[in-house]
Amino acid sequence: MMNFLNNMNLLPKNFIVANIVEVLKEDPDNGVEKLYEMSGTFITDSQIKAIIGQIKGYYDSHPSIKRYVKNMIYNTNKTCLNHFLQNIAVKELWEGLSIREQMSQKYSVNVPHSLVINIGMNCSLACKGCLCKSDPSLAMPLAEIDRLVAEARELGIHIIVLTGGDPLMNDSLFKVYEKYDDMEFIVLTNGVLLNDQRCLALSKLGNVLPLVTLEGGGDEIKQYIEPSTYQEILASLDRMKAHGILFGVMTPTKQSNLKFVTSDDFILPLIRKGSRMNWYVTTSHGAPSEQLGANELSELEARISFIRQTRPYVTIVLESGNPFICRCVVGPLLFHYDFNGQHHVLFFPQLSVKNSQNQPLIQVLRKIQS
Repeated sequence: MMNFLNNMNLLPKNFIVANIVEVLKEDPDNGVEKLYEMSGTFITDSQIKAIIGQIKGYYDSHPSIKRYVKNMIYNTNKTCLNHFLQNIAVKELWEGLSIREQMSQKYSVNVPHSLVINIGMNCSLACKGCLCKSDPSLAMPLAEIDRLVAEARELGIHIIVLTGGDPLMNDSLFKVYEKYDDMEFIVLTNGVLLNDQRCLALSKLGNVLPLVTLEGGGDEIKQYIEPSTYQEILASLDRMKAHGILFGVMTPTKQSNLKFVTSDDFILPLIRKGSRMNWYVTTSHGAPSEQLGANELSELEARISFIRQTRPYVTIVLESGNPFICRCVVGPLLFHYDFNGQHHVLFFPQLSVKNSQNQPLIQVLRKIQS
């Protein structure tokens, strides 16, 4: 055992992560403490030890973080947990950062952390007030999706956000998920197609993280969908939890729903149903009633910060580069954050049939950024 620990730095990163998952799943209540004790044995670099100590101190001093980690370990199956850590911690961060920097310099373009791929407007719902209709000319062919994902991986990108419409209407995408198992696919969906068959397939794949669109409770969204459809959406959350799938919720955030969707009445039922994160998406486009003013944006940031600190839930705010389409978020995404007193923006460009068909990804990125 000692030789194994002493030589752990020579082992492949995916092997290390797989063993971390084994330790966590074997003892969810004490797995983090066991890993911390093990790290003191095989990590000799003083700076890395100090960083790990700071992380452990933060973990110990924030009960909501402890609850979050334990909930995730208990309720996420081994395959999904392993892929998530492999694809995010290893591929996206550990390896991906340096690859993206190298590729950015090589091609004189800013290689993003993530891409949004709009595969077309096919949707299984007909929400009241939605003006979008299925248009076959806007549907991205499977071969084109495969090509863009492959080129993204070569650039060091390992997070792909799929939007539409509803990507779950295209079952052929499961071939792409399986082929690129070192990529994390975040799928924006209305949830109604998450039956047991699809949930079983997703649980076996492990690298697909569904985000179900929910912008309120039954009373809040009955202007768009029938009560029976809302119950179908809630049932899909229960099925994903039963299958151990890592999933979350995506909330188009407007003036009308800001207070409710940041309240415990909205958050706590989702946590109990197994949701692990909430993307609050705003827009500065479209109808004025859909846009948040400066005071409302400050209120949103304060509320989700409070949720992160006091509830076992990950919450982030993103901005859509396009107006909302009824209940759907489409378009590029922006993540605003402050660091060392400066404001920064991460831009996640959107690819579609219109801007990327039969064009090399690096060329598309140049056009978007020009």
